[in-house]
Amino acid sequence: MTAMLHDAATPTDPTMQRTRSAGIAIATAAIVSTIFVALDRSGGGNSQLEVLQGIARLQGLKELVHAVAIASVCAFAFGYATLARRLGLQRPLVLAGLTTYLIGCIAMIGATITDGFVTTHIAMDAITGTPERVAFAYNLIRYAGVALNDMARLGWLLQAVGTLAWSAALVQQRGFHRTAGVVGVLSSLLVIVLIAGSATYMTMTSLLSVLVAQLAWNVAAAVLLVRKPVNAEPFLRQADGDAAMPAMT
Repeated sequence: MTAMLHDAATPTDPTMQRTRSAGIAIATAAIVSTIFVALDRSGGGNSQLEVLQGIARLQGLKELVHAVAIASVCAFAFGYATLARRLGLQRPLVLAGLTTYLIGCIAMIGATITDGFVTTHIAMDAITGTPERVAFAYNLIRYAGVALNDMARLGWLLQAVGTLAWSAALVQQRGFHRTAGVVGVLSSLLVIVLIAGSATYMTMTSLLSVLVAQLAWNVAAAVLLVRKPVNAEPFLRQADGDAAMPAMT
């Protein structure tokens, strides 16, 4: 009877189920988004019309890639909201981290919509127009690129600040929680330094470094959420004790 109660405690614990699903969501989003980002490409071209035609030809691919990116951001938001709840939303630092991170997610979705949908629709609409319309659309897409780059940088920065807040809470604990916190601190500081030191358009090296830093933190957070919470042991010990009492009588 004791063994049955012990085995039943963990899978029926709703808190454990929620954190495990959140960890799986973060891990899945990290893997899928990385794969689809690698599939994205630019259309190329020399003249303004050729550039617009190249963007228009890739409309289907870009919309698919960026739709997956939006879904991944939503999965990250779900996962890290669960992490914040597990750390304790009554703690100001944790709640501030969640608020900052979610605002960063909104900025990232804005950048993704602009890059994957707005620019392709502008290109599709302009390629059959007059030269003046083509020139206007080309300049519009160019400055939309500046705007989406700023939104992406803001999103990464806010997400890094949110991660730093949670990591500060994690490093105060022990075991793998502290390890994950150290990974989060290093990842966040690297992202902040890269974004603060970059120009209007980030270099490919800086961009890849940001993605790798985020990937390291996402993996650590996913593992943390899948693992049994540190407060689960007292619950299991109590279940053993409650089961032992009838046996003694």
